[in-house]
Amino acid sequence: MARARKLFPSYGSALANNMLAAIERGRVVGNFVAGYIDEYKRRGILGGPARDRELDETIGREVVLAMIVEVRRALPRFFGKTQHSKLKDDQKETIDVFLRECVAALGRAWNWQADDRRQFGRDLALYSDFGARENLPANTRTRRRTREKLRQKIQQPTQRPQTHEEPPFVGRVALLLDPSMIDQARRAARKFHGDVERLAQKLLRQTLRPGR
Repeated sequence: MARARKLFPSYGSALANNMLAAIERGRVVGNFVAGYIDEYKRRGILGGPARDRELDETIGREVVLAMIVEVRRALPRFFGKTQHSKLKDDQKETIDVFLRECVAALGRAWNWQADDRRQFGRDLALYSDFGARENLPANTRTRRRTREKLRQKIQQPTQRPQTHEEPPFVGRVALLLDPSMIDQARRAARKFHGDVERLAQKLLRQTLRPGR
C-alpha cells in the first residue's frame, strides 16, 4: 500500500461509509447466501422477505466486524511496517483514532443506542483478540498449539477434541446461515471469510487513495 501523507481520522468515517455501501450495493450477503443455497440445495433455509432481511442484517454485521479486523491488520503497511507491534506509539495512536472514528461512523449509520455500542465493542474485542493471536510470531504460535495438543490428549474420552481454531466469523456466520447443517455451513463461511478480507483490503486502498 502506497503511503499517504497523513492518516486522517476522517478517513475512518469514509471507510465505514464505503463498507456499508459496498455491502448493500454489491449484495455481499445476498450473493453469499444464494451461492450456498445453489451449491448445497438448501432452499429450506429461506423464509421470505423477513428471513432475507434477518440474514442481511445479522451476517452483514459479522462482515463489518471481520473487515474492521482485517483493516487493522493491514494498516501498519501505511507506515511501512508489517506488524502492529513494530509501530511507534504515535503511529499506534493514529491507527486507534482512525478505527474509533470508523466504528463511530457505523454507529451513526446504524442508529446505535448505548447497548448496541457496547455489544458491538464486545464482539469487536472477540474478533480482535483472535486476530492478535494469529499475528503472533511463528515460534510463539507453535508453542501455543503444542500446549493445546497436549491439553486435548488428556481430555476425557467422552469429550470431543477441539479442531484447529478458526476465526469467530466462521462459526458465527455458519450458525446464522444453516445451524442444522453446521459442517457444510462452516465450509462456506470459511471461504466467505477470505472474500470479506479481500474486500476490506480493496476498500481500504480506495479510501486512502481516492481517485487512483
